[in-house]
This record gives sequence, structure tokens and C-alpha cells, in this order.
Amino acid sequence: MENTRYKILFIEDNQLDQMAFKRFVDENDIPYDCTLAGSVSEAKQALDSDRFDIVITDHSLGDGTAFEILKLAGNTPVIVVTGAGDEETAIKAWKAGAYDYLIKDLNQNYLKAIPITVENAINHKIIEKKLQLLSGAVMSTDDSVYITDMQGRIIFVNKAFCNTYGYKEQEIIGKNSTVLWIGKQQTENTRSVFQTRTIGSSWEVGFYHKRNDDSVFPVSLSRSTIKDSNGNEIAIVGVARDISERILIEEELNTENRNLKKQIRGLEEKLGIEHSYSASNA
Repeated sequence: MENTRYKILFIEDNQLDQMAFKRFVDENDIPYDCTLAGSVSEAKQALDSDRFDIVITDHSLGDGTAFEILKLAGNTPVIVVTGAGDEETAIKAWKAGAYDYLIKDLNQNYLKAIPITVENAINHKIIEKKLQLLSGAVMSTDDSVYITDMQGRIIFVNKAFCNTYGYKEQEIIGKNSTVLWIGKQQTENTRSVFQTRTIGSSWEVGFYHKRNDDSVFPVSLSRSTIKDSNGNEIAIVGVARDISERILIEEELNTENRNLKKQIRGLEEKLGIEHSYSASNA
């Protein structure tokens, strides 16, 4: 992202500080397209007419404060700049939704921290969007998705899981995933592990899981380990699909095949008898 140009809205009512920021950007050849605003009203006009990657705003402005800028900025990351001794206000702004805050010093050394703070804010926004997209995809899929920690405790479930297994989210979170399994074989038709034929001639392993009401149903299940940036295993994600309908169809086909084989054998036996009878009369 080194060559990416960012659109920056810099809000500062002190013209000297505006000039210092612009000079810092130009002298260090920082890839910013800067728009300057000296008040909340000017910032509102800029935000209404254009889109920005980052908003950097002084806390105290002539006609308002950074808290008003936070409301106007919407989803655009905001970095708040405050004077020395005003750290408490900066923390309040951070809690109100600012991505970060910088303390303005007399020697304007805070300007040196702006590039890395901007880069971090934009990277954070990109990751946030990806997480929202991933979360939306996981929550809307028809497959049941659940995540456990390495001790087996369930820490996440999607809507499909709740609908399929009959749990409310707050009922299942924190429970061990063993509650989903039937344990020992209950009947000949509910063994814990079985094989089912997929499209073509291949086979896949299936399992019997248990709903909240203790009813048992067959699932195809895939599980994978989630690792952190250091390669440490931190969680396990399971994706289960209710295959009751497929098993039913498979059983019906098997029944039809057995019946057909019986009919063929019967026909063969009948033809064999008739053949013998015809030969004896010849």
C-alpha cells in the first residue's frame, strides 16, 4: 500500500497548524490528497460533497468540537488531535468512536506520528470490512456453522445452526460441543459414524448429531483448525449439513433396488422353470 494515495480531510481552526501539516506532507512526499477545513461547518460541506479515506480533526474548533465531526464522518475513520493536558477529552473521543488520538505538542512532533496512524486506521478499516463480509456470509449460509475453542467449548454459532439444532444462541454458547453428539450407538439405524453415497460412486463419512430436544439426525460434517498469526491453534470451526432428506432418498433407492432384484430373480426362476418344462416336452 506504499504507493496508494489517500484522501485526507484535515480539520484545524488554527491556520499556522494547517500550514504546518501541509508543509509536513509536501516536504516528506507523503501520498495524501489533502482537503483543509477550519470549522465544523466547513468540514460538513467537504464531507457532503466528497468522500475521504481519513478525517484528522482538532478537538476544539471555532464552531464546535471533534464530537460533532465524529457524527458527520459516519463510517470514515477519524483521528482526533488534542492539546497537551487534554488527554481525558481525547480518551472520551476515542470511546465515542474515534479510531485514535494524537497529542499536539509545541514542537509539532505529533505530525511524525500521523502517517503510521493513518496507515493503521485504513488497514483496520479494510480488515473490519472483510470481517463484516465474512460474518454476513457465515450468518446467511444454509449450513450450520459452529466454532469451538481448543477445549471444545462453543464460542460461535450462526442462524442456521440455531434453526437446525433447536438452540437459542445464549443457550448453546459456552457449552461443550459433545452435547451435539449421540455418544454410543443408540439403535442399528443411529450409529455414530456411517458412510453415505454421494453423487457418482464416491462415499463420504456421515455422523449422527443430537438436537436440543434430543432428537437424532444425520449430518455431513467438516472441521478445520483456526490458527493465529504465529501458527498457534486457537479454535476449531465445524460446518454441518443436515442430510436427512438425502439419507431418506438413498434408503428409498436401496429399497427399490432390492425389490427390483427380487423381481429379476423371480423372473429368472420362472423363466428357468418354463425352459425346463419346454425341454421335457420336446
